[in-house]
Amino acid sequence: MIPGQDKGDGPVAVVIQCRVADEGFASFVRWNGRVGDHLRTWPGFLGQEVLPPQPPATLDWVTILRFADVAAARAWLQSDERRRLVDDVRHYFSEPEGIHILPDAGARQETAVSAVISFKVPAGLEDDFLAWQARTQAAEAAFNGFLRHRIERPIAGLHDDWIIVLSFDNDANLSTWLNSSERAALLREGERFNASLSVRRASYGFSFWFPSASTPQQAPSFILKSNLLVLLVLYPIVYLWGTFVSAPLIDARGVPFWLSLFIGNLVSTQLLGWWVVPAAFKAFDWWLAPKSSVARQIAGYVLVTALYGVAMAFYAALLAWNWGKG
Repeated sequence: MIPGQDKGDGPVAVVIQCRVADEGFASFVRWNGRVGDHLRTWPGFLGQEVLPPQPPATLDWVTILRFADVAAARAWLQSDERRRLVDDVRHYFSEPEGIHILPDAGARQETAVSAVISFKVPAGLEDDFLAWQARTQAAEAAFNGFLRHRIERPIAGLHDDWIIVLSFDNDANLSTWLNSSERAALLREGERFNASLSVRRASYGFSFWFPSASTPQQAPSFILKSNLLVLLVLYPIVYLWGTFVSAPLIDARGVPFWLSLFIGNLVSTQLLGWWVVPAAFKAFDWWLAPKSSVARQIAGYVLVTALYGVAMAFYAALLAWNWGKG
């Protein structure tokens, strides 16, 4: 049990992982909207976030529900209302839900990824388990990209498992550790704890599971790179929208410029936030990694600059071609 949480000390985050059959994706998205509608009036509810799977690295849907305290979270998870809602989509689940509740410090690190590892620890072996986890954490810390290893004890009435939240700076480094011979040796050493071992990955840093004071600030170089990548994908969206959509279909029909501009910004921000920017960050994760080599740093800047040049040359040629047609 988390010390102090049953007294209602501070906000908590309920993290729910579930694997949904392909044919159930659309229904599951609509269902999450219904859940949000029910939660709006739930006492102590603070917010909802739903993250879809990103195959092949992560296959689970991750839902984060934030509550004012553990009592409000427990009341929702154990309510008949939630039970009825889950019964509506349970037939789409290919695996049982994984539900964890932990302190919420508010922020998360966008580029990090996590593995949520569950153990059933036999009574009387808790100290041995913690000692084994200390050795495991020491081994993890020697691997590139390691961020955090947090242990959460069972919470009465919610889950009986011990939960390990393991975070790395990107998926490649997490995979290196999970597939390593060092980890395999440690698993053999802790075999008595592994009877019900469960590992579920998520493209989510889970920084909110760690005290905000220990969450590192993003370095200026990371912010600069992020801004450069956003510009790289924003430029073509704005140009193509203005040339092929806004000019012929909106502006030409007499729509005021202020309204046309708003529509363009609305569309571009949605495209960027939901699909384009996450894809760009994933493609350039080798460059965004804080410990990437000098050669990779230089290569990233050169590649981004070259892509700027290609984009500008292409759009200049396209513009000249349109003028020539006129």
